[in-house]
Amino acid sequence: MLQTRPWDFMVKYTPHREWVEGHGIMIAFALFFGGIAGGLYLASLYFNNLLGMFIAMLMAMVTGITDLAHLSKPTRAWRMAFRPQSSWIARGFIFITLFIGASAIQLALSWWAPGAAETFFKVVAAILAVCVAIYSGFVLAYVGGIKLWNSAIVPILFVVAGITGGCAVLLLISYGETAARLLAIGRLALLAVGAYAVALLVYIWGTSYGSAGARYSVGRMLKGDVAWVFWLVVVVIGILIPVVLMSPFVAAGAASAVAFTTAAVCVIIGGIGLRYSILKAGVYNPLLPTE
Repeated sequence: MLQTRPWDFMVKYTPHREWVEGHGIMIAFALFFGGIAGGLYLASLYFNNLLGMFIAMLMAMVTGITDLAHLSKPTRAWRMAFRPQSSWIARGFIFITLFIGASAIQLALSWWAPGAAETFFKVVAAILAVCVAIYSGFVLAYVGGIKLWNSAIVPILFVVAGITGGCAVLLLISYGETAARLLAIGRLALLAVGAYAVALLVYIWGTSYGSAGARYSVGRMLKGDVAWVFWLVVVVIGILIPVVLMSPFVAAGAASAVAFTTAAVCVIIGGIGLRYSILKAGVYNPLLPTE
């Protein structure tokens, strides 16, 4: 059992709690909605699905709201817009605000005045969607005290997970689409799940060869107190079940609304589990050297 007494911070690995317990859980939701908002917009843009783009914009708003809900003084959050050099949270706030504005303009143009201006704002919104999806990974990667997060792979994993979750949401809202359309989205979703599994494997493998603190955190994820979330929610529900459900239909060139929808729900649940397990397994290194 992890020790949390004040003096243990000097000599023992201390579990991170600020962003995953109590009021801090809002950060976990912000990381999830930010990634999925960017991924959904990109997937919807690929299939020219205006409903998906609109939902992505709403999810970006939810990301901003959950970020603000975590602040002790949310009325001062606007000051972050003038200090992008201060942190990745400040940059993320700017990315979210600009993405909401650009996507709102693009949706209005797509509905009422399609043309060159619409294309321009699609490009701008797509770039900002990538920024929204990846910024949460940089928020964690720049935390030097928690070696599980302090990895260059984290932003890549989060953007791949965001695109995977975005494809899953697009599958859900495409329930009534034609079989051909649903199959095309299902193929992309299955490909995204495969890329997500590879990115997760590379992250776990690379981190396990890192510092003692990183190895300790990976141990918590693979066989410690966080293992049940990682194996059951992230791996089984979030990866294996979607692959088993979708692969036969994609290979046969057929579409199953029930199988694809069930797989999409599992991917979304797994995405939440990923953020939670990474946040929960993180520990602060002791102030006294251990290696």
